[in-house]
Amino acid sequence: MPFVSNTVFPSPSPSQSPSSLLHLAYEVANCAYNGFRGDFSGAAACLRDSGLHHLLSNAWQGATRRYQAQALDVPSVPRMMGAADVVFACALSVLTIGAVRRYMLPELRALENVFSADERARRQWGLETQAQLRRRTPEDLTSMRQCLAAFDATQAVIKPPSSSTDSSRPLRPSHRELSEQRIAEALILHIADTPQTCMAQSDRVAALCQLLAHGLGFKLPRAMREALRVDDARPSLVRYDGAFTLLRERLEPDWRNDTADSPTFTVHPIDVQLFDPAETTDDLSKETRVARRMLTHPEALRHVRSRVVALIAASVREDCGSAADWRDLGELALSAAAQRGLSCDRVLGAMGLAVRSGVSARFAWRWTDEPVVPPGQVMTSTIPAEVAQWLARVMLIAGKLEKRTPCPPRLEALARGDTPPSLVIGSTDWLDLVEGIRALGRKHWGVTYAQVREAGKRAGTRAGKEGLTR
Repeated sequence: MPFVSNTVFPSPSPSQSPSSLLHLAYEVANCAYNGFRGDFSGAAACLRDSGLHHLLSNAWQGATRRYQAQALDVPSVPRMMGAADVVFACALSVLTIGAVRRYMLPELRALENVFSADERARRQWGLETQAQLRRRTPEDLTSMRQCLAAFDATQAVIKPPSSSTDSSRPLRPSHRELSEQRIAEALILHIADTPQTCMAQSDRVAALCQLLAHGLGFKLPRAMREALRVDDARPSLVRYDGAFTLLRERLEPDWRNDTADSPTFTVHPIDVQLFDPAETTDDLSKETRVARRMLTHPEALRHVRSRVVALIAASVREDCGSAADWRDLGELALSAAAQRGLSCDRVLGAMGLAVRSGVSARFAWRWTDEPVVPPGQVMTSTIPAEVAQWLARVMLIAGKLEKRTPCPPRLEALARGDTPPSLVIGSTDWLDLVEGIRALGRKHWGVTYAQVREAGKRAGTRAGKEGLTR
């Protein structure tokens, strides 16, 4: 049974004037439906039996009949309709030839190369072809749905208000703004490309990507905004506890297993750089090199990362019921750790417990497929322990929304989590290491541990002298 009824778009007959455009839409809709419904054999049969050949034949036959009618001076047939049919048939023929040249010729060349190769190469090609033609799994379909939702959400960018007097002339975005847009698009697609086990979970991930797109400056359609209940006065990102796990999996850098001298090396809780600038080589085209440089713009990367951190922090406050000042909690935790001789891992573990007990999106957002809490029981958070520690690090970096002050060096060291476990918080070695990292910046990755400590000692001595002179 066709997806589109034949009563809506009737098939042309010799006694009727064929509507080629409507018939084309009818055939394309049916072929696409057959492809998604089964294992794509229905789409192949559709294109073979009543596809392009059928459309081209109808178009040219219709044009021939009209010009024959004009040659016989039939007054009931308008002359412009015959010309329109010829133009449509020519355009459809050009599109068919272009599609065959674009998609079929590379496959034919690959097939010729396989036939000229040995038996092992032919067998490998056969296995790869069979894997490609195999029906997609539900995980692949959910990932495809989420990526399509991400594409729809990043179609339009919110334009900043014009400060010039001539509002008729649109302002051209700067190179940094274009880089931020490309980085945000790649980041949203990176989060969307995560296969899920069911459609309900896929809907949650799609909503997360759409909310992230809105927070990063993309203009959502009105229907999408109403469905997501977007409120510009209250930034929202996390609507379910599993979003924290997904964000950590896709955004936290695996710096412990990173290679030495890697240009993307970072210990920040969130990393939005998805591309290695070292791969931008001269053997690529100019357009590819320009696009890759835009994805590694340093200032644009920092700006996008700060916006993602602010979105997560605002969502924790607005959607997850946490109004605490996490930097004050961090300062109290550092003071207690210095008195008891604890390491950074122990402090982060304690702060993770605080996150699990006081942060949950289930307080504000209820999903229909979640189990109802029985009377007399308290709704608990479903955030894993390692995800709670990562979220605590993010909240330390974010700070308060109204202050926007940089994170202090000692809290920043706690948020990075890269100090050796053997160092006790508040000890002389730990203080020298923290001050040395602050003084050297990213240069401390290229020097030894002793040199970093020496730089910290010099910075501490200089700060002490400046305090005495004041």
